[in-house]
Amino acid sequence: MVKTTTVIVGAVCAFAGVAAGLGLAEINRPAPAAEPAPVEAEAPAPAASGAAYMVVMGTVHDRASFGANYVAHLAPLYERHGGRYLALTGNLETLEGELGFRSVVLSLWPDAQAARDFWNDPEYRALAEARIAGGWGDFDVMLFDGLPGVVPVIAEGEAEEAGR
Repeated sequence: MVKTTTVIVGAVCAFAGVAAGLGLAEINRPAPAAEPAPVEAEAPAPAASGAAYMVVMGTVHDRASFGANYVAHLAPLYERHGGRYLALTGNLETLEGELGFRSVVLSLWPDAQAARDFWNDPEYRALAEARIAGGWGDFDVMLFDGLPGVVPVIAEGEAEEAGR
């Protein structure tokens, strides 16, 4: 059986490896045979809309209050903004380095803006402020885009429901 941390670490490493490979491919691309005509500088194109991932790493100090007053209210907020949990665990296996946290949450969002809308939702902000004020835990949160053209895999149960 594959441990959840192995899946999380593997997914993050895969994203990093593919991104590094894409960067190296661009660097090592041969120069075009003929120089293209000069083009006036344009503003950079906005990032393509696509899946985004949120990773929460932290340590829960008061599990009862954290569960009842925070976690119990998250599912409807995630659903409202299109977020889905991909992994939730407190069962971490350290393969390298020293982890400064005890729990990980990995979630998938339709795009980075949907995740930001969740993060800034007044209902979520109230929950986050209560979590912080109550000292229920300490957390670090990251948001990053998925790779262009990569479609997230849907779990078997979700795939069956999506096909209906």
